[in-house]
Amino acid sequence: MSRRRLRAARPGRAGGPGRTLRTGRAGPERRRILAAVAVVAALVAVALGALGALEDAERSALDARFELRGTDPGRIGPVPLAVVGIDDATLRRLDERFPFSRVHHARVLDRLRAARVRAVAYDVEFSEQTTPAADDALIEAIDAVPRIVLAGFATDDRGRTAILGGEEVQRAVGARVGHVGVLIDGDGVLRRFPDRTARLTSFPVAVAEHATGRRVDRTPFASDGDALVDWVGGERAVPTYSFADVLDGRVPASRLRGRIVVVGATAPSLKDVRSTPMDGGSPLSGPEIQADAIATVLRGVPLRESPWPVGLLLTVLAAAVPGIAGLRGRAFGVLLAATAGAAAVLVVAWAAFSLDRVVPVAEPLLALGLGTLGAVAAGSAFEAVERRRTREIFARFVSHDVVDDVLARTDDEVRLGGVRVDATILFCDLRGSTALLEELEPERGIVVLNRFLGAMGDRVDAHGGTLVGYRGDGLMAVFGAPLDQPDHADRAVACARDMAGPALRRCHELLRADGVDRELRIGVGVASGPVMAGNVGSERRMEYTAIGDAANVAARLEGLTKHHGRPVLVATGTVQRLADPAGLDPLGPVAVRGRAGTVEVWAAG
Repeated sequence: MSRRRLRAARPGRAGGPGRTLRTGRAGPERRRILAAVAVVAALVAVALGALGALEDAERSALDARFELRGTDPGRIGPVPLAVVGIDDATLRRLDERFPFSRVHHARVLDRLRAARVRAVAYDVEFSEQTTPAADDALIEAIDAVPRIVLAGFATDDRGRTAILGGEEVQRAVGARVGHVGVLIDGDGVLRRFPDRTARLTSFPVAVAEHATGRRVDRTPFASDGDALVDWVGGERAVPTYSFADVLDGRVPASRLRGRIVVVGATAPSLKDVRSTPMDGGSPLSGPEIQADAIATVLRGVPLRESPWPVGLLLTVLAAAVPGIAGLRGRAFGVLLAATAGAAAVLVVAWAAFSLDRVVPVAEPLLALGLGTLGAVAAGSAFEAVERRRTREIFARFVSHDVVDDVLARTDDEVRLGGVRVDATILFCDLRGSTALLEELEPERGIVVLNRFLGAMGDRVDAHGGTLVGYRGDGLMAVFGAPLDQPDHADRAVACARDMAGPALRRCHELLRADGVDRELRIGVGVASGPVMAGNVGSERRMEYTAIGDAANVAARLEGLTKHHGRPVLVATGTVQRLADPAGLDPLGPVAVRGRAGTVEVWAAG
């Protein structure tokens, strides 16, 4: 349990180095419980992640990183790309049903060959025969293009396709077929692409291999054969031209030369669109998606998910942050640490993303949130227990009303030691107790002491003083600490008079009821001045006290009462602080043992 401190309520009081009160063995308890909270938070987050409950949140976090990065042309890679889109303008220009006559496709391929493009990725499926003239025109155009990949789907378990009538024709014209199947996550967003499907190499991998003449390293792909698309950007992030403009020769060859050109349907009415993380999830056309996937492959599939130990470490660290803050801080400190922890998780995620690594965000943030709730709840429980313990312990020194007032003013932070204050010290002693106790049986002697000390202690409480402790057959009290009391001198003198008068008479009545008919005499010394009020002792055992010249003078005056025959003696420092010194008799200067010079003394009873 954390240390509690009782602060003086008066603003501007000088604090000194002092001890702080420990209540119970709460430190280890707090550490154990907060550690357990962190472990449970981490385990719950990891378990929910393993069960797939956080997939949507994790996907959204990944999408946010793509959105934050925005369009980055540098991610196109070593070979530039372009898209030739079959858009609405093309549909109006040709006024034919898509995929319209293959003669048009053949003419576009002729234009691309003439522009000396690096390779062509044709995202239109030519799986059925049309007219002989149109089919022959397309095959001749494909044969003339040095490097071309056609879109298709496997038609049998051997990965064969029916594109252009079969593999024999494909080999004859030097065309390669890539599978255009896509991977859609559970929320309907396309984020990944496969390296192959149904034994057929995926379209973007086939294009990258055909364009570069090198086999693609499949190592970066996940164990299940897919990879994250490292998006170049949203719509038209890759230079895009209308199919109709290319067909009519309105696109300069220089804009296409040396590029990998992806041809396909971009008109929304053709429904070759998919939601992606870019542009706030707006649909992106198939050819543009393929272009981003091809760029990803050309760059070696750089964007990869971090190994699971990295995510686990981040989750554990995030779960531990609130617990660490809760060891010494209160709820506000825990919430502040949790906010900083959440910011740190996001910064780490963004920094890793900038280095082409995707670290989990949902699991760490969930662990952080659960850890924060647990730490705040545990802290609140500890605060309640500690406050109760503090009240019980401090109630030994002052009345319950004073304890309640102090705790209300100090906002639950209780500081007991190390403050320099102006206060009034009172010492009270039972006169002739040694002889009296020798006459009585031990049991009756204890009754006498308990009745006397109880009656005097009640008077201290009644006047708002702090009962520092019992000294054999006497007691010591301080007024003005730890609770600030501007009228501490008046309270102390009133308490002394009460002790010597009504309290002593009440004590006699109680003793007679107990069968002890003895006349008790009392001595009270009162002095005021600066003192150090705080704890003395050790960490295991301590008590509240006040140390200073005023305490020494009060103790000496209490001893001098038997020589002056007056039950209450008050030092000049106290008289100077009284609102009304009436009723005090001056006795003149008195020598005080252990102090240079004399002290002006008054009798109050």
